[in-house]
Formats: sequence, structure tokens, C-alpha cells
Amino acid sequence: MAMGSQQLAEDYAQLKEFLELYPNIVLLKAEGQPPDNYEIEYSLRGYSRDAENNVTIGNNHRIRLSLPFGYPHFAPIAKPLTPVFHPDFDPAAIRVADQWQKKPSLPELVLHIGEMISGNIYNLDDPFNQEAADWYKSHADQLPLDTLSLADIQETDIQLDSLVDDTFASLGLENDDFLAPEKKFDPAEIDYIRDLVEQKKIFTANKLLSDLPSNANFPDREEIQQNIGKVLRKTDQLFKLAEQLEDLGKFDEALEVTDNLLALAIDAPGAEPLRDRIQQSSQFSPSTDRTAQSEEPPPERPARRQAAPAPPPTPSKPRSKSTLGLNNGIPLRPILIGMLFLGLCVGMISLYFKDQNTLSQSQANLLKGQLLLDKKQFDAALDALESAKRSLANLTLLRFRKSAYERGIIALIDSPELQEGLKGRILYEGEYISAEAANALKELDVLTDQGQTLAKQNKTEEALTLYRQAYQMALEHKLVKHQGPLKEIIQSLELQLTLTVAERAEQNKNWEQAAEAYRKALTLSANIQSLGTISDITHRLTAATFRHDLDQSKKAFTQSQWQETIRFLEQAQQTINANPTVVTEKERRDLNKLLINSRLYLMLSTAREAYEAKNWDQAIQEYQNALQLLGSEPDSTEQLVGDSVDKIARTLLMVQVAQIQEKILVAESNEDSRGVIRESRNIQRLIQSSKFAKDPSVQTVSQKIGAKITQQQERLDQREKIQWLEEHFEEIFRNNYPTFRGSKLTQPKAVFNKKVGNKSVFTLTCVEKSQGTSSKLELNYMFDPATGRWSVPKE
Repeated sequence: MAMGSQQLAEDYAQLKEFLELYPNIVLLKAEGQPPDNYEIEYSLRGYSRDAENNVTIGNNHRIRLSLPFGYPHFAPIAKPLTPVFHPDFDPAAIRVADQWQKKPSLPELVLHIGEMISGNIYNLDDPFNQEAADWYKSHADQLPLDTLSLADIQETDIQLDSLVDDTFASLGLENDDFLAPEKKFDPAEIDYIRDLVEQKKIFTANKLLSDLPSNANFPDREEIQQNIGKVLRKTDQLFKLAEQLEDLGKFDEALEVTDNLLALAIDAPGAEPLRDRIQQSSQFSPSTDRTAQSEEPPPERPARRQAAPAPPPTPSKPRSKSTLGLNNGIPLRPILIGMLFLGLCVGMISLYFKDQNTLSQSQANLLKGQLLLDKKQFDAALDALESAKRSLANLTLLRFRKSAYERGIIALIDSPELQEGLKGRILYEGEYISAEAANALKELDVLTDQGQTLAKQNKTEEALTLYRQAYQMALEHKLVKHQGPLKEIIQSLELQLTLTVAERAEQNKNWEQAAEAYRKALTLSANIQSLGTISDITHRLTAATFRHDLDQSKKAFTQSQWQETIRFLEQAQQTINANPTVVTEKERRDLNKLLINSRLYLMLSTAREAYEAKNWDQAIQEYQNALQLLGSEPDSTEQLVGDSVDKIARTLLMVQVAQIQEKILVAESNEDSRGVIRESRNIQRLIQSSKFAKDPSVQTVSQKIGAKITQQQERLDQREKIQWLEEHFEEIFRNNYPTFRGSKLTQPKAVFNKKVGNKSVFTLTCVEKSQGTSSKLELNYMFDPATGRWSVPKE
């Protein structure tokens, strides 16, 4: 379609603003109002050829961008103004059509060409310059030569926080960030969090996830949060279990639990120091049997428990009873009662710590059972839980705590997860199934996840292979409820692949293969309810056909193949006439504009060819058709209205003049002065009746025609005078030379001699025969147009 001034102006403004960010790209020149031609210089290192045709590295490169008719639907035309040695550079063009199709942005295209020059981007499959492609392939380790860097942005030193800190403090807002702008959400952060989870850096992932802004919504956010929360709760349990096992002196088991903790979250805070401490304690512990050692409470660590009461001081050697009672007068009964009470207190304390140790052992076995249950080691988990339950039977002083602990242990023993696990069944997607089926489902999930990832990357064929493997696995393991969805996905991918084959066949102009592929697609679509009915596929087929024809027409248009352009556009027009809903109203208008302009250019091209072949009637007819089209379709030819209409009309006038001029040339070659005058006056009448009569160039033509008429009129008059002289030569000679009255006069010949003022002088000759001799007679005879009389000029 015709490009509008507003589009050009907006692109010019965007390009200027964009290049301010890149100091090594300079806009040297912009031509047009608004600009449609640009000259750009890149201060980048790039390959070029020197005078000896050697490959060298240049630092400055210039290119020219021209925006063609139909921009932005048609890519700009890029041409290097300085030699660039690059696979995608030709002396007359730069490959930019693929980039423009992906991203039709003028600033991005300028940046893309810079990336090409510096060697960041190049194409080796179908190069413009095969020699450069071979060079780049063998020197790939030296690329890129340069990078496009953004301009440095200076930060201001002005303080923006003009509010008094005390004001915020008085409102309790000194730590709030309510004035800060909402954080922007980068989708790459989600992929980074997923990578952290896979790397078992759970605490780091949890912090980043909690720091995401509220607007950061993505499909599996809740699932990631739940998984992270589950791991955090489990790591907390394992941390406590490791500390309890450490307190019990079971260092090997504590190390195993710590290793399990780090396997779940390698960045768990305090896990590494805990493991080092346990390992150090294990090295310094007595080398006795730890199993036996664990039966006795370990010595208390000052850092974790309150020290036990110090034993009473060793009494001095008792004196004899008689001495104690008699000499000192101290009563024996109170002393015995005190000692008995002290012994009772010591026993109670001992029982308390024994029960505390029993509870710790029971809780350790409980946590161990939970860990084994998570590992799906159900028999070992049951043993640990039973051991935790049996330990509670040894409680004495703290027996009142037994029921609460026992209920938790029994609930875990009776839990469906453990009971079903003991039967060889595990929970998977809310249902207890056999371990074999669960493993199959896990493998099925892996295949489908990989297939889904490949499908999102448009790797349809690879995704289809994985889904077919998954479907075969579902059949082998009789996973009935998964078979239906998998089959539907396979059919969907087969349809997608078939449509891709059809589109590729269209691009390769293999119409027979394309038709077969679309027939297969229609068959597949009948079985895929989620993709719609056959009419939907037919709609897609029609749309693809339309866009294929439109794409082919644009390529033909850029190559000035007007007839091919019109043929493709008319095919596309027929397609949308039969299916109006295939395209938008804007696409329909664009198609109509492109079709009208293509027809116009065809008329102008045909007229030019006819003019060069001097086929005047055809040239005149085509120019008249062009003017008629411009008058009937002003909206579709808005770029050509105005001066362009005048140019075509002036060209038409010149062609009409040229047609008559050819007739004048024929008349001149036949020395037909009357014909020359007649046709020349036809040209004058044609010019005088046109609106270009006062045009300087047309007036010049008119003046030349006037001069030709004058010249031919003079020649005609001269011929008439010569004819009269030759017809009346005897009379003239005998009147002017009486002595020749009796002679025979023959062979008259008259020629124009010269002009004397406005009078014409002719020379008249003849042969005189008298008395057997002959002689040549000559006479100058002059005509005065003012009087219409002949006379002999005076010497």
C-alpha cells in the first residue's frame, strides 16, 4: 500500500531518538519531507577489502536505507556505500528482508545491520557472498569483531528525598516502601527460580520468590510455592532430628540425617556448621560401641542444656556417734530426715532426666520414621515408629506426656500413606497405586513435560515422537485415563505437523504436496474436537492460501513484476471474496490499494515500453488509462495524486507530440513541406488546448515547432518560385537578353542564391543553341515579397 507521511515522520522521530542511545551509529543524512532515504555511518570494526583485494578490518562503514513504495509492508532497501566483506552483503544490496519480516521496525533494522557488520550476525546457508561465507566459517573463532554499546548515562547528584526523616518516623513509615515504584517483573526471574529449585537451593529460591512483585503471575507459581514450603518444613524437622541425635550421642545417625537435609536443600542455613560440629564430635567421642553408649544419657553440652546440679561436697570423716551426739549437742533425727529428703530429690531429678532422655529418643525415632516414610522405606519407617512407641512405656515421672506423644505416633502408623505403602502402594496424584504404575506415571510425566517443552519451541516433530512413546507406555501399563488425552495431543501435533508440511510445500510451490497435506489435515481435524470443526481448518487453509498469494505478490512487486503481482493479488481477492471473514478490514483495504497501484504501475510500465518501441497509440492509451485510474481511485493512489498526475498528463502530451513529430519526419524525408507545416500546426493546436501551454518546457517545444513551420514555409515559397522561374525561363531570358530571341533555349535550372533584406535572389541558368554551337546562360533574378514583382538585381 502507499506509505503515508505520518508513518514516515513517526519512524524518523523514533530512529533519531533510538540512535541517541548508540554513540557508534550516526545518522549522516535524511532525504525527503518526511524522510524516506537515510545515510547511516557505523563506527564499528568489520571486515572489508583493500585495494589489493585483501581482507582487512575497517572501522567506519556507511550504508543507505531507502523506504520503497508500500513501506512498511515492504522491507526497506539497504545498500552498502562502503565495501563490507560479509556473507549477507552484496555491492548492490544487504539481506534485510528476513529481519524485517520478524520485526518490522526501522530502528531495530539499523541496529541489526550494525550487528551484521561487526560479525555478531551472519548467514552461512544461503549467502549473498559465498567467498565471505567461507571466510567467516573458517574464522568463526575471531568473531564478533566489535559490539554495539549503549551510551553512558550520567547519574544526578541531586537528592530527591526532600521529606524530613522525623516526619516519616512519626508516622511509622521510615521503613516502608510505599513511595517506591512497583517493581517490574522479568519473566527470566521465574526460570532462574526454577533452576534454583532443581539445584536444591531451596532457601535462595524461596527468598527470590517472596521478593517478586504482586503482579508476577505465572501458571505454576502456586505449585512452586507449595513444593518449596514442603521442603522447608521437612528441612526444619530434619534439623531438629539431627540435633536430638547429636544430644543422644548418635553421631553416625545424626550425620546421615544432616546429609539428607543437605540433599533436600544445599543452602539450608546452619546445616553445614551443624554437620561439621557433629563430625567433630564424632571424631572426639570414645571409640566404644556407640550402640551400647546410646543406652546411657550423653554428657550435657553447656551450649544446649542447663548443667546438672553439682554433687554435694564430700563429707569429712564422721565422728563417732557418741562424740557427735554428746560433745556437740547436735540432734541426729533432723540430720537423717534432711539426708533422706536430699536423696529423694536426687532420685526425682534422676528420674526426670531419664524420662526426658526417653522422650528425646522417642521423638528422634518418630522423626526418623517420618524421614523413612518420605523416602518410601515403609518397613523401616514402621520399625522406627514402633520403637518410638515402645520407648514411651519406660516413662515414670513424665508419664502424663505419654498419651499425647503416643497419639501422634499411632496416627502416623495408621496413616493411609504408611499402611498403603506396606502393601506396596504409594500416593500419586491423589490416588494410591502400585509402585510399578507410579514409576510408569513418573516416566510418563517426564516424557509429556519434555514433549510440551518441545512443542512450545515449535519442535513439533520431536514433540510428536515423545508423545507417541508416552502413549505406547500408557497402553503397556494399562493407564486408561491417560490414553485418551495423549491420543488427542498426538492427533493435534500430527495436524500441526501436517499443516507445517502444507505451508512448507506452499513456500516451495509444490502445490500437489500442499493439496495432499491439507486433505490429510481436514481428515485429522474431524477427530480433534478441541481444535474445532472442519470449517475451522478450512478457514485456516483459506487464510494460508490468501497470505501465500499476498506474500508472493509483495515479492513480485519489489521486483517490479507487475503482471505477476496483479495475478497473485487477484487470486487473493477471489479468496477473500468467497470467504470475507478470513482477513480484517484493514487487510482488505491494503490488498485493494496494492492491487490498484500494481495495475497503475503496469500501465505506466507498458506505456514506457510502447513509447520506447514508438508504438504511439498503445503508449497514449496506457497513459490515458493511468489518468483514468487515478481519477477513479483517489484513496488507493493517494501517494500519486497531485504532482504525479500532472507528470503523467504532461508525459501523455509529449507522447502525443512525439507521435505527430514522427509524421513530420516522414514528410521532411519526402520533402513534403506542406505536410510538415500541416502536422506542425497540429502540434501547436494540441499544445494550445492543453493545460500545459504555459509550462516552460512545453513552450520550448512550441517555439521549436513554430520555427520549423517558418522554415518549411520559406522552403515551400522557394520551391514555388523555382518552379515558376523554370516554367518561364525562356520569357525571362529573351526579355532580358534580346540577342537570344532567335536561339533555342533548353535545360532550365533555378536555385535559391541568397537573401537581400526581405528579398530573395535566385540564379536561373539554361543552355542556348545557335548556329551549331551551345552555350550556358546565367541570370540572377530577385523577388520582392512586398510588391510581388521580379527584377534583375543591380550589382
